[in-house]
Amino acid sequence: MSTSYWRAPARLRSSRFTPAARAAAAMPRPLAAGLALAACLALAAPALAAPPLDPIVVTGAREPVALSDALQDVTVIDRATIEAHSGASIESLLAEQSGIQVATSGGSGSVSSVFMRGANADSTLLLIDGMRYGSATTGTPIFSNLPLDQIDHIEIVRGPMSSVYGSDAAGGVIQVFTRRGQADADASGSVALGSERYAGADVGVRGASAALDYSLQSGVHRSDGYPYTNPHAYFGNYNPNPDHFEQTAASANLGYVVVPGWSVRLQGLDARAAVQFSDGYDPAQPQLTARNLLGSASGGVTVTGQAASGWTTTLRYSASRDDVNTDVAVNSYTLGRYTTTQHLASWQNDLATPAGTVLLAVEQLHQSVNSPTTAYTVDTRRVDGLQVGLNGRAGPNSWQLNVRSDANAEFGRRNTSALAYGFDLSPAWRVGASAGTSFVMPSFNDLYYPGDSNPALRPQRGHNYEANLRWQGRAGRLHLALYENRFQDLIALDVNYLPVNIGQSRIRGASAQAAWRFGDLALGAAADLMDPQDLTHATQLARRARKAATLTADWSAGGRLSLGAVLRLSGLRYDDYTNQQTLGGYGQLGLHGDWQLAPRWRIGVRLDNATDHGYEPAYGYNAPPRQVFLTLRYGVQ
Repeated sequence: MSTSYWRAPARLRSSRFTPAARAAAAMPRPLAAGLALAACLALAAPALAAPPLDPIVVTGAREPVALSDALQDVTVIDRATIEAHSGASIESLLAEQSGIQVATSGGSGSVSSVFMRGANADSTLLLIDGMRYGSATTGTPIFSNLPLDQIDHIEIVRGPMSSVYGSDAAGGVIQVFTRRGQADADASGSVALGSERYAGADVGVRGASAALDYSLQSGVHRSDGYPYTNPHAYFGNYNPNPDHFEQTAASANLGYVVVPGWSVRLQGLDARAAVQFSDGYDPAQPQLTARNLLGSASGGVTVTGQAASGWTTTLRYSASRDDVNTDVAVNSYTLGRYTTTQHLASWQNDLATPAGTVLLAVEQLHQSVNSPTTAYTVDTRRVDGLQVGLNGRAGPNSWQLNVRSDANAEFGRRNTSALAYGFDLSPAWRVGASAGTSFVMPSFNDLYYPGDSNPALRPQRGHNYEANLRWQGRAGRLHLALYENRFQDLIALDVNYLPVNIGQSRIRGASAQAAWRFGDLALGAAADLMDPQDLTHATQLARRARKAATLTADWSAGGRLSLGAVLRLSGLRYDDYTNQQTLGGYGQLGLHGDWQLAPRWRIGVRLDNATDHGYEPAYGYNAPPRQVFLTLRYGVQ
């Protein structure tokens, strides 16, 4: 039985990967010493209060919470970090974050799998301004066509979140926020050039008054790409041609205060792309390369108001659409079009009580799939959700409790719950623990794809336990976590590439994150040690490394000049469930710099894979070579 934990879309299932053994690279041992040193620095530091700038996050509790008070393992990727990755993909940015591993089958716009704390790719939930976004045919989030320059910031919450968001959040949630207006009207823009004839341009305008705030952004990006496949590619999918990428994108975010205490917000994001990929090589047509036309759209309207003293109510309706049209192919069986449409309506109420903020929410999710080339026996799904939560704090104690029930015609009612508790040992130190359950519904491909499905599949169930310790002071922070995830009825592919449930899998892990500032120098380190086990077959889960780490260094001189470096390390992975086909470990170094030319002008440069280290993120696919990008920016970005 093959337990393939990365599922390609049905149109690409023929491009599975063939085996080959390769030497493995272990993680450098100095990393452990660096993390130990960071921990010692934190232990030796005085117990200082948290920094005055404490970001507000909403994803972990579904309501505003200061980052320092969040009981989950939360990371915020701010706008400055996004700008430093101009020309890159969102997947490459996520791959630098603790607890996240990414497997890609190409460059910009290609299929990717994002594993959070070792959970399956279908166990990561992607939200865009609160709206689910992904493919209901494959059951996975779709990052490939999200334009970085349209994004204001990203919140990452690790751990099971089904009790807050329902299905698909067994490993965690990644929420993308589009850009909002600011106090003074301002125009901004950027142009970028880079390797493989990369070119990009973005423009935007933002502003705000007493009642109205607005942000309008648009951009275009292109790249000639490089040959992403190598001769290892399965089913003869190797194609030596470079894979071209073109994208246009736009977003809008409008907010209006109707009367004091009541406001309405409209949000929308649209991206269109043409992406080449490899599905074989035809000597009679040597320049022929397969192509996907991608369409990504998400939008919604939200009304928020104070219904009474201590009672905030929020009504939201949103929709998203993921469209993939393979209109050019070397092999005719690759041709096809698949469209996922999702509609989400919710009513959330937040009530202030002596025990904390009580959350009461109901929501209804409609999913539908459509394909002119594939007839699904069932192509729609409705899920009704009911949620109750409590988020509170008293003295040194803080807590969060969530209970949720989701019902649909396919699987009946699924109940999930989670409890998290934190205790402040001092103003800077906190110890915490949490436990939660999760579930993941099979996708439409899993259940109903003609000749390649299993209507008897059961939803995946999960149990998670975590203990954590956190320190935060004026000059640095430290976060340590131990966790265990147990999954039943994991959805996988057998030797005939048919979906099946497997019995038991278990992921035990430890993560450490440390950051410290010495004047103008900021240092960071993150490490993940993980044991991702398929207990049914006594093997390691595919495409997940036991060891991964990221080291960062950033230096700034008065805000006019900044320099930085990112070193990303990964141990070996296996590309198959038998653990016979290894994907070697690797280390990748990135460098970046930024210089203020004038009060409203900045120029940035980024060098990716500085050592030009070659490795395979997935068997038969090449990692990007050394690449350089130069970006000129105007205005407040």
